[in-house]
Amino acid sequence: MYCSLVRKGDFKRVFDSGRKFSSRYLVIYALPSGLDFSRLGLAVSRKIGNAVTRNRVKRRLRESVRKRLAGSSLRCDIVIVARSAAAEAAFADLDRMVAKTFAGLINENNTDSDRTII
Repeated sequence: MYCSLVRKGDFKRVFDSGRKFSSRYLVIYALPSGLDFSRLGLAVSRKIGNAVTRNRVKRRLRESVRKRLAGSSLRCDIVIVARSAAAEAAFADLDRMVAKTFAGLINENNTDSDRTII
């Protein structure tokens, strides 16, 4: 489960302190939040295209994130910035990038919680 990340200060904190993952279509920033749920913020500029195109990209990204977070123990703030190539990308390509990033985040999150600090 996730909710929306909407405040400018929250976006700025994730951009400044979060881990960055880049691909041809997306730039994904992630920062552990300490909350009981994840929050998602989308940045899809007018460079992507008209309103119909931007909304289609956002719907695809939300669906991909929803699938990845269902039943996941990942608790972080995530900001996804769409690049201009995302407008022409197939859903499978966007989904693959999100899946790859989330697999790394979940693995990293599980590894960090298993470490003991002496």
